[in-house]
Amino acid sequence: MQKKYSLKFSRATIIKITVASIVFLLSFFVMPFNTEGDQKVYGMAYDGLSNLSLSEGYSFYSRSTSSQEFAHFFLSWVSSRFLHRDLFVALSNSILAYVAMSLFLKWGVSAIIASLLLLTNFYFLVLYFTAERLKFGFIFLIFSILYLGLNKLKRFCVFAALALSSHVSIIVFYASILFNVVVKQALRLLRAGKIYRPALFIAPALLLPLIFLKGHILDKFLYYYHGGNLIELWKVLIFLILAIYYSRKKGEAIMLFIPLIVAISLFGGDRLNMFGYFIFLYYGLQRRGGWNFGVLSTSLYFAYCSIDFLLNIFKYGNGFFLK
Repeated sequence: MQKKYSLKFSRATIIKITVASIVFLLSFFVMPFNTEGDQKVYGMAYDGLSNLSLSEGYSFYSRSTSSQEFAHFFLSWVSSRFLHRDLFVALSNSILAYVAMSLFLKWGVSAIIASLLLLTNFYFLVLYFTAERLKFGFIFLIFSILYLGLNKLKRFCVFAALALSSHVSIIVFYASILFNVVVKQALRLLRAGKIYRPALFIAPALLLPLIFLKGHILDKFLYYYHGGNLIELWKVLIFLILAIYYSRKKGEAIMLFIPLIVAISLFGGDRLNMFGYFIFLYYGLQRRGGWNFGVLSTSLYFAYCSIDFLLNIFKYGNGFFLK
């Protein structure tokens, strides 16, 4: 008599697979229109990698994209041998949606709120269709956060290194985490004479990929350095106020934003404001599952921004086309 086997999926798994599948189909539909701007550069680089060796490919990729981050190059180099680029992008977008949904559900976020964020939010659409390397940085960043605080420090450090090797700007996010940890440990040392030992290993693990990328980081620093661009701080200050309001640990929220505020004042808001928004979401989404004024109002605003972004892709091949 043969045994019957059946696959059983939890409700959370079904939700994650469903949202990831919708993002995959959306990506496959949008990508043929998304041909200008950075996507043109990445597309040419991706197509040119398929017949090159690893060393030749890295040299070609660095010249084509002006980037030395290895993780995105390596994934592109491997995938270019088997997948059309539109499929590569669609798969990576669905992975981002899946891991982001995993994180949101872990925080106790409403499945409806989480799904709407992943399907309509401007910043997620930017990651899906414009910020190619940053998208992979976020995928590995989310993996690292999923392991943070689970006594799995090695896995956290591995994924953090991969995130930094995908896009160096992720260092700002980890700088916020490290700054918060250092301040907490300093206060703990002063009050009780004790320190949490695993915290001592996080900083060196995050610094290793930065040593390899030091030349590239210096080039980016000199390129983006503005000198005191305080005007662009208004957006991140709104996210800071919202985070403080929804956080039960006001001091922690402030500590997380300090490195981000410094970075934006030096390099401008551009994509760094995205980090501030996601730090706010960390606090806002955990209040009533995300059913609160802060999350709903910002979600509505960024859903509205998504309309122009998608229309620009369909009309001009670039979501950031300026009329």
